[in-house]
Amino acid sequence: MAYQQPPSSVPSIHQRYIVGKRAIAEALAGGITLEKIFFAYGAADPELHKLRAAAERSGVAVATMDKRKFAALEKELSLEQHAAQNVVALRAPRTLLGFDEFVKGALAFAANTLIVVADGITDPHNLGAIARSAECAGAYGLIIPDQYSAPITPAAVKSSAGALELLPVCKVPRVSTTVRALRTQGWTVVGTATPAQAPYTQADYRGPTALVIGNEGEGLHPRVLQECSIVVEIPMHGRIASLNASVAAAVVLFEAVRQRTA
Repeated sequence: MAYQQPPSSVPSIHQRYIVGKRAIAEALAGGITLEKIFFAYGAADPELHKLRAAAERSGVAVATMDKRKFAALEKELSLEQHAAQNVVALRAPRTLLGFDEFVKGALAFAANTLIVVADGITDPHNLGAIARSAECAGAYGLIIPDQYSAPITPAAVKSSAGALELLPVCKVPRVSTTVRALRTQGWTVVGTATPAQAPYTQADYRGPTALVIGNEGEGLHPRVLQECSIVVEIPMHGRIASLNASVAAAVVLFEAVRQRTA
């Protein structure tokens, strides 16, 4: 059966905001199109001054927002008090990539391209941390499901240190169908689960590789597991049975980096 591309997604209000000094600085440095940056009235520290100057050099409009209005914006975005660090940026609407366009871009990015597929990662902080590790490891982008996934909220973008504004993101209807499509197109699909077929160091990450990370509680869906080329695990030597999903993703991603640079 042919793979069906998902319909294009329209970003929600939460997906159009970037919060926090570091995430906004990364967005500016990465050439992300920002419409305006809002600073809370009375907030002043060296980092905010640098950020305002960088915005003005980039031609991005800046505005000072009344403290009550800024607090109302934080509440509207479901942020904890002071989580925005007195600065919020509004970016141009983001277009999520369809599957075919994403794969084409990934293969053009590098012959041994690396992507991450998040299966049921529902915590925005975990999603952001996984994206951060993926970007640091030189991965092309991230695939997430339409449902049963954390949305790309300001909290996720902040946890990613801006990586979610740099990585191409593809939303798909079903992860199992996506994994099958990748494998039939010649990708090595490495699933992470316990029990597994092999330790994570024994998989071959040197060609086009998709790393599939599952939900911490339930792991990978059984149908997703069936479609993987190999299922690996990280041996545990302590009394706790598993790592946080984002930490596990980082460990395996940098094993891929090690093999590719050895």
